[in-house]
Formats: sequence, C-alpha cells, structure tokens
Amino acid sequence: MDNAITLINSVATDIQKLAPAVAGIALIIIGLIWMFAKDPQKKESAQSWMVNVFIGFAIVYLAASLVTWMTEKTVFS
Repeated sequence: MDNAITLINSVATDIQKLAPAVAGIALIIIGLIWMFAKDPQKKESAQSWMVNVFIGFAIVYLAASLVTWMTEKTVFS
C-alpha cells in the first residue's frame, strides 16, 4: 500500500510542476490570437478561452495539491 501512495504522490507532484507550464503556453497562444484578431467575435472568443484556461489550471493544480496533501497525511499501520 505504501508503494501505491508513493506513486500517487509522485504523479500529483509531477502534475503540479507541469500544470503551470502547460497553462502558460496555452495563455501565450491565446493571447497572440487575441492580439492579432480583427473580428470582435474572435476577440471575445479568445477572452472566454483565457478564462477557461485559468479555471482549468486552478482545478488541476488545486486537485493535485489536495492529493499530495492527502497522501502525506495518510498513514497505514
């Protein structure tokens, strides 16, 4: 059981390290789309994508943080 908890903890830690990079790359690409969009509808679409990326990043990062915290607190006798 300790091996499984260690594996889950390491996966969650890796997700915590990877999530900001992926969200940052997505925000850069969406920002470029927003900057170069001439159509107001495309700009509005890019803004909603940015909000969705922020929400998705928050969900993923907080979930990984919760899993990491829970695996550190879990003790099997």
